[in-house]
Amino acid sequence: MKSNHDNNSTGTRYMRAKAASAYFQIAKSTLWLWVKTREGFPQPIKAGSKVTLFDVDAIERYIGSSERG
Repeated sequence: MKSNHDNNSTGTRYMRAKAASAYFQIAKSTLWLWVKTREGFPQPIKAGSKVTLFDVDAIERYIGSSERG
């Protein structure tokens, strides 16, 4: 079984909200608040009617750039 952290064929890491919030050590509600309120925050991808994925690499880049500037 693949973990949430495995790379797909494009090399991008995607996680569902629960896994992404655990990865960044924030509440799931905080992750959704950032999606709605932070300008430039990477938007989740709708992979199905009940599946939403977050690009972990893009979020890491966003957090890194906001810490520097």
